[in-house]
Amino acid sequence: MPPLLPKRILWALPLALHAAFLNASPDQPGTAAPVDTPQERPPQIRQQQLDFKTLGAHQVLELRGIDGNAHLPVNIRLDEVVTGARLKLHYTLSPSLLPHLSHLKVYINDEVQAVITVSRERLGTRQTLELPLDPRFFTDYNRLRLQLIGHYTEECEFPFHSSLWAHIGSDSTLELSLQPLELQNDLAILPAPFFDERDNRPLRLPFVFAPGPDLETLRAAGSLASWFGMLAAYRGNHFPVHLDQLPGGHAVVLATPDKMPAGLKLGEITGPGIAIIDHPRTRGAKLLLILGRNGADLKLAADALALGKAALSGSRVQVQKLDYPPRRAAYDAPLWLPVGRPVRFGELVRFPSDLETRGSQLAPLRINARLPPDLFTWQSRGIPIDLRYRYTPLHNSPDAHLSVSINEQFIQALHLPGSGKSGTADRLVLPLLEDEDTQARSDLRIPAFQVGSNNQLQFHFHLPPGDSGKCQTHRITDLQAAIDPDSTLDLSQFHHYAALPNLALFANSGFPFTKYADLAETTVVLPDTPRPGEIQLMLDTLGRLGAHTGTPGLRFGLLPVSRIQEAADRDLLLIASGDLDPAQQQILQTWGQDLPALLRQGERSFAPLTRVQNALYDWFGWQESPPRPEAGRAILSGGGTLASIAGLESPLQAGRSLVILNGTQPEALELIGTALNDSSRPTRIRGDLTFLRGDQVESFRVQEPYYVGKLPWWNWLWFHLHRHPLLLALAGISLGLILTLMAFAALKRITQRRLGQHD
Repeated sequence: MPPLLPKRILWALPLALHAAFLNASPDQPGTAAPVDTPQERPPQIRQQQLDFKTLGAHQVLELRGIDGNAHLPVNIRLDEVVTGARLKLHYTLSPSLLPHLSHLKVYINDEVQAVITVSRERLGTRQTLELPLDPRFFTDYNRLRLQLIGHYTEECEFPFHSSLWAHIGSDSTLELSLQPLELQNDLAILPAPFFDERDNRPLRLPFVFAPGPDLETLRAAGSLASWFGMLAAYRGNHFPVHLDQLPGGHAVVLATPDKMPAGLKLGEITGPGIAIIDHPRTRGAKLLLILGRNGADLKLAADALALGKAALSGSRVQVQKLDYPPRRAAYDAPLWLPVGRPVRFGELVRFPSDLETRGSQLAPLRINARLPPDLFTWQSRGIPIDLRYRYTPLHNSPDAHLSVSINEQFIQALHLPGSGKSGTADRLVLPLLEDEDTQARSDLRIPAFQVGSNNQLQFHFHLPPGDSGKCQTHRITDLQAAIDPDSTLDLSQFHHYAALPNLALFANSGFPFTKYADLAETTVVLPDTPRPGEIQLMLDTLGRLGAHTGTPGLRFGLLPVSRIQEAADRDLLLIASGDLDPAQQQILQTWGQDLPALLRQGERSFAPLTRVQNALYDWFGWQESPPRPEAGRAILSGGGTLASIAGLESPLQAGRSLVILNGTQPEALELIGTALNDSSRPTRIRGDLTFLRGDQVESFRVQEPYYVGKLPWWNWLWFHLHRHPLLLALAGISLGLILTLMAFAALKRITQRRLGQHD
């Protein structure tokens, strides 16, 4: 017998006992028993390598001064524990450091892990060093800290001398060995382990159905996907679809008594319910069960999970009743700034501490601000900010200033006076920190051309200590600075108006579907018999829409393409791939030349293309006076994987939008889901037609625009006249002639009246 056989038998024994227990009680609610499926070995220890860019260091970490620090967050999933850690540092030290007084210190959660001494021979050159870290000091939320203790002289020295520096490369890595943990079956831990906010990787969560899921079942899955996408936010989401088979890890299962995925026995299902159970084949993995007697029950259970997660506990709950919140108003997405009133900065952050910074060197303050995608900023002077701030006063520091940027683009630098001096305005505000902090206020305007849908404001306080050049003792103090939560950003002067189709708005913010955050005026259209690839793209897209708004879209409609006429008064998202079924062929043949492109297996047809040259115009919904589309159509035949995103005005009703996600085969649709989740690719999706081939993204403009939203009549008239300068000139001349004739007539009447009085 081979020597490994006894170990394999011992390894499988706990799993065999676990399976025997499940098979002994197949009718117990909330349990699962495998049906003729082999036991899998427990998941092995997972190796994860995180570079410093992944941890948030998008550029070289620079440690300055005699006590320079850099902090990086390292989070560990709830269902994993660290069993080993190794830090690989790429660093360069200033050649002016004194080796016997200078060193680097490495901390995990303020516990010293290593002290790196300085070698005179290696100063000024790039070095690489691998350090083991003690895994016992890792918890759920961790902080990796690097500290430079630097000195350039043994006598009187300036603590922030320019020669005191160390550079830590952003390609440095932290390697972790992670062992899975078996969690209890408790709904209170949701959304973990299916989504864990500690995990910064893209969310990958399989959905499992019985063969042939009906529309209500798919709507339930769409609600869940929207909720999980909202939670995943910037990470991105991917929801693989499995029919009648369980994947190897965590998964979501939707089941009814007559449509049960193979490998599960769930006992009697008496109504809508939510449960969490052990995976029958993979140790440590969990299944989230959405249960019901039919598709309507599944939708109710899914919505209850998205709306009432805080009230869940135990391994299984029944949904007795669900009171839905009122329909959301337009543009009230939680992540979007409201238009019509000044918005306090305190509303834009999760915690008040997000507006404060302290330390020997002050880190930039970053505030995310999502604007409504159709904000009309044409010919605007900018977006005004009433900025209030405070900071620790410094003497003899003429270079102190506050740098204000948006999306890493510099806007303005505000001089910071010394103690007792006011800022750029006379009005003062109450201090947030100590009473000695200098208080100031400034009125800013952010140029409208620098603002898109997703924005980040950056405020960087530069408070360098003054150096008189004399030899004296310097006391290092913790500097403090803060942006007042009552600072405001005012959008009240702007209106909602945009030119469509504009795929940049769809890719970056989900517009026009996200105009109503609950997707109350959106209908997703699938083939009459959808395939896994089409269902998967629907789930991925709904997840991205939830991420754009910050709330699950529970009110979207779902129809087969044969019933698309029922959604004439709604915005449509149509998904199709490969061979078109008869209903799709009839609909698309009816629309004919309205479609900018149509991809089928072995064939592709498209209208004449004009490449989009100016992304700035597409970003804001402006038009670059595109050429009038030419007549005609090209039809090509051939193989290869190709996907497209096309936008157009709905052929069913003017003013409504249609976005078509199309591919030559089901596998091509995955290119679209990947592009929408890749933070670098949505910036290349614009115009009204985008083709995706592997990593290539090409956008074109095919059609004349149509407009959505409302403007005051004078703004509307001036905006549309500016696109026709000749007409504008004729209108100006005509208006001038009319005013001249009116003035001439008035003067003539005055003259006649005077002559009559004289007579």
